[in-house]
Amino acid sequence: MNNLTRFTPLTDTIAITILPNGLHILSEYVPTVESVALGIWVNAGSRDESQTTMGMAHFIEHLLFRRTKKRSSAAIARAFEDVGAYANAFTTKEHTCVYARSLKQYAKQTLDILCEVMLMPQFHPRDIEKERRVIIEEIRSYDDDPEEIIFDEGEKLLFGKHPLGGQIAGTADSVARLTRNDIITFYEQRYVAKNMVVTVAGNMHHDEVVDICMRNFAHSSMTESAVPKRKKPRIIPSQTIQLPKDFQQSHLLLGTITEGVRSQQRYAFAVFNTLLGDGMSSRLYQSIREKSGLAYSIYSSLQLLSDCGTLSIYAALDQSKVEYARESIAKEIDKLMQIPCSEKELQRMKLQVQAGIVMSLESMESRMTAMAKSILETGKCENAEEIVQKIGEVTSEDMCSCARLLSREKISEVLFSPH
Repeated sequence: MNNLTRFTPLTDTIAITILPNGLHILSEYVPTVESVALGIWVNAGSRDESQTTMGMAHFIEHLLFRRTKKRSSAAIARAFEDVGAYANAFTTKEHTCVYARSLKQYAKQTLDILCEVMLMPQFHPRDIEKERRVIIEEIRSYDDDPEEIIFDEGEKLLFGKHPLGGQIAGTADSVARLTRNDIITFYEQRYVAKNMVVTVAGNMHHDEVVDICMRNFAHSSMTESAVPKRKKPRIIPSQTIQLPKDFQQSHLLLGTITEGVRSQQRYAFAVFNTLLGDGMSSRLYQSIREKSGLAYSIYSSLQLLSDCGTLSIYAALDQSKVEYARESIAKEIDKLMQIPCSEKELQRMKLQVQAGIVMSLESMESRMTAMAKSILETGKCENAEEIVQKIGEVTSEDMCSCARLLSREKISEVLFSPH
């Protein structure tokens, strides 16, 4: 291990090793549990696609489990289940992750299988065609979920033709057009060691994780070619669209672009989202649902990416109540812009956010995910204690500043109306 760069940035239980090929390995040793959460992350998601390759990152995520140089899809499933491990994968706007949960005595075997899945996919033409059909059916299933598709429409409105405006799974047409050469090119560009992170949390020693990664990544991902850089989206003037849909209710989405996870404002955003609409005591829930009875479902949503983010408000309600609800939401935002919230209310919201962070530490999967996202999105590690402290420093003036992002001239709107 003489050629490794190694340091411990957080506590005595967390360590990082960087292999010569650029692979980052992070592990948190938790000796009091009997399990281990393991993940291999790629800094590649739907924002790394072009207009002609929408859905590529998600397609590859599916294909990783189809076939490797050693095993078929059935054999891959048996390999995990033979040791009692649960494995899965997901794709986001910026990341792809293959992960597993395992008992501590089988963690080494489980990590070996994860490495095989990530590093040895075959992309067999027959597998590609099978998975293409599966994904197109997955995309069609979204059409039955108004809450799913209205957020896609909202991002399209906010980001325009930027890749962040596209759907993670792509469209039926874009997935139908993807070729095997497209898939291999994207994989070879992005699935390189310096663009990947391995994170492990639970009852497994760091040296064991490093040894397995050194063996599996020894001859892979040594390319010198630069990983394509991402472009930050430009701010698009606010827009409004109304679409007729075959639903029983109207669905309203209001949204705006924010700073990203690297901004110091992210702590204020987290508290503001809780204050605005993330919980039963939030302003929107109490005003729109509890007091006025305008909607059964209303909430705000915060998504922070590496260089930007979105803050959205969603409501499902009767068509006759849309205008009243829209005005009620605007009034609540106006109040937050002009009148600082009380110290008591602010402390309650900060405590909700802080409690969520602390309670997530009881999940090995949450710890594993937090380490990976921290490195991939900010380039450094932050421990929970530091984040909790930053949340505690948020002020009522910060709440007013966040509310101004949702002023009437800055907010975009999508409305689904029943036929």
